[in-house]
Amino acid sequence: MSQRILVVDDDPEALQLIGLIMRRHGFEPILVQSGAEAFQFLAHNIPDLILLDVMMPGMDGNEVCQRIRSDSRTAHVPVVMLTARSGTANQVEGLLAGADDYLVKPASSNELITSVQTALARAAEPREQKTARVISILGVRGGVGATTLAVNLAAALAGQMQTVLIDFEASGSAAIHLGASPTRSLGDLAAYAADSLDRESIEAALTSYPNGLKLLASAKSTLDAQRASAILNHLRNACDVCLLDLGAGLSELALALAPRSHVLLLALDADRVTLTQAAQIIHESSEADSPWPELRLVRINRLGASDEAALSSIRSALGKDATVIGPASNAMYQSLESGQPLVISQPDHPVAAQIRALAASLMNPA
Repeated sequence: MSQRILVVDDDPEALQLIGLIMRRHGFEPILVQSGAEAFQFLAHNIPDLILLDVMMPGMDGNEVCQRIRSDSRTAHVPVVMLTARSGTANQVEGLLAGADDYLVKPASSNELITSVQTALARAAEPREQKTARVISILGVRGGVGATTLAVNLAAALAGQMQTVLIDFEASGSAAIHLGASPTRSLGDLAAYAADSLDRESIEAALTSYPNGLKLLASAKSTLDAQRASAILNHLRNACDVCLLDLGAGLSELALALAPRSHVLLLALDADRVTLTQAAQIIHESSEADSPWPELRLVRINRLGASDEAALSSIRSALGKDATVIGPASNAMYQSLESGQPLVISQPDHPVAAQIRALAASLMNPA
């Protein structure tokens, strides 16, 4: 049976042309001219892929894509967005809305078919074959911006790949940063014995967001390392990237999960106390029984202090360079008030660009 492609475009000529290209390559196109018509179809049918124009009257493509991703029936369906707008910010907006790919009109038939075939192949990959890249974020101490960093990195990655953020900090605030009050959390999984946890129960505790991000919200108390490890075992087979917010300091949980990560981000500042604590963490990681992953330092410059002096202090105390995120005190405050990470609420902000660059480097290590 031919794979069905739902094509959504308000331009009748573009719609017919895309339909012709799809048929020539063996697909079955379903042609509709608005988001409303698309959802009428989706109410009773699930296509193999959706080709979605961005610039449409009424409900634009980004809103349509967000609604597709927020519905459990359609969240897995690959979406390729088409638009005449070629700016980077527009592309980022589409990817953050949950698109798998973003093509600028006029796209050639080869570009269009390659994008469709690639997205379909990615979606057909058996879930059991996935092995997520695990990125852990650890604050040297409380208040250095570790959760802000974790939430923004997760939001930046979610538009491009299946991303799960796990808030392992007791009474953590990741859900607050995302502007929601989840009905399920790690607390619901604490009642299970570690060996009885299964993927179905864990995925049922996830909260989905419009851009495709899934959150496993924090419990009121710290989860034990055995249960946390079992949860990570299941989720790393269900997504492309797992981000772990490990809270602050070297807790038993952090000591158990950090070695299971591909990279550990150490969020810190440049004051003497924080640098002393960071040096202790680095020393303990070098002395651990299990080898630790690549450790990268990230300074969240929230107050606009001199980066040059701070980086010099970090390099002198720890023998490593740090990536700087900031300054963006006002923008970060506004994003917290809006309940949207900076990379979503202000995608063109320079700090949002810094976060996207860091996210890309984490997924494409040198």
